[in-house]
Amino acid sequence: MAKLIDFTALNEMLYGDERYIKEFSEAAVISFSEFKTNYSKYLELRNEDAFRKAGHKIKPVAQMLGLNGILEEYEHAKILLWEDKDDSEIRASITKMDKICISVLNELENISDDK
Repeated sequence: MAKLIDFTALNEMLYGDERYIKEFSEAAVISFSEFKTNYSKYLELRNEDAFRKAGHKIKPVAQMLGLNGILEEYEHAKILLWEDKDDSEIRASITKMDKICISVLNELENISDDK
C-alpha cells in the first residue's frame, strides 16, 4: 500500500534529525487523533464553526506532510454542510476521513517507533 505521508519536506525542515522527527511524529499522532474525533463529531452534529476550527487546526500539519486527501475531503465536507446534504453523504465523508486518518496515524506511529 502506498504511503500517504511525504516525509521529504519534514526531513528537510528538521534537518534529518531523528530526535526532532520523532518528537514531531508523536505530536502529530495526538493532533490527527484529535482531528479524527472532532471531524466525525462536528460533521455529524453539523456544527460548522467547531468543524472549521478542527480543520484549521490540522491544515498546516496536513499541508506540511503532503496529505492532500485530508485537505480535499475536509473541503468536500464543508460543501456538504453548506448545501445541507443528507445524512448518508455526511456518514460517507466521516467513513472516508476515518480511513485516511487511520492510515496516517499508522504511518506516524511507525516513524515514531522506528526512531
